[in-house]
Amino acid sequence: MRLWNLGACVLALLVVSCGGEVGGVGPVEQEAGTLQLPLTSSSPDGRYYRLMGATFTITGPQTVTLTDTSADIVHTTLMAGLYTVQLGGDWHLEAMDAPGTAVQAQLLSPNPLPFSVTRGQLSQVRFQFKLPGSGDADVGIKVDNGGWVAGTIQFTERERPAMGPSPFDELVGRSVPFLISFESSSLSREDFSGAGKLLFVQSNSVTVQFGGEPSEQLERVAHAMTGATLFFGLRVESSGAIRFDGLRLRDYTSSFELELTPSMPFQGAVDRDGYPAARAFQFETTGMLRGIYGNDGYDGVRGPANVNGLP
Repeated sequence: MRLWNLGACVLALLVVSCGGEVGGVGPVEQEAGTLQLPLTSSSPDGRYYRLMGATFTITGPQTVTLTDTSADIVHTTLMAGLYTVQLGGDWHLEAMDAPGTAVQAQLLSPNPLPFSVTRGQLSQVRFQFKLPGSGDADVGIKVDNGGWVAGTIQFTERERPAMGPSPFDELVGRSVPFLISFESSSLSREDFSGAGKLLFVQSNSVTVQFGGEPSEQLERVAHAMTGATLFFGLRVESSGAIRFDGLRLRDYTSSFELELTPSMPFQGAVDRDGYPAARAFQFETTGMLRGIYGNDGYDGVRGPANVNGLP
């Protein structure tokens, strides 16, 4: 098991429902929730980090723009429903022991991110950042040292339209950003002689996020798949180009599946032994999102995908 020299921090947006049988609370308040945005946290090495200069634009049953993020925790009240939140402004991360000095960070999560406010439940939305270097930061929730597979799938068609109406119908014609992130992974190598040298990646449990327009179906899929494990391979061909061998991320409880097919060869880094290097990659392929229905087969949507990642 390897730990990347690439820290990660997560900004957590906590949607806390506040309805209930409370005397004097009207029907509007009973259906509302409070959005809490913790903007600071400590890392395992004892350093504190803060998100600075951010604005948050929330769109849904209500439209709210939060520009005053000077407090450590920002609050706003929202009606129940489906929303998106967009991180904007001249945001940056700072280590609190070095105020005024920005820490380089890469935002990986789709932006905006969908979320829902449900009366009587606690929801979480996380903007995930990567910090280069050896410092790990935990803004709001946790820290990880892993990689990711991300990109956008343009869903152009149903896979099995003859099955009739489907909860996936709403996704046809939409471009959906996605992020599959993991805290750590194990890497192994195998030489298949004429078939090329393979770098095999096995992650620990993943976090799945979808961007774009709010979708109850995508929210169900992301929730179900979070916690699954990911397997994929990168292969060096005889030409020296690299091919992505494909992946299937599946939740076996609710039977959702995200598949990326093997790619055409692309240019990428190769190590001194002739194997794919464990570095960032990018390619085009076909993506599918489906539900598996036991003996009745499957149904879902498919289309072209642009993908990037880090093992």
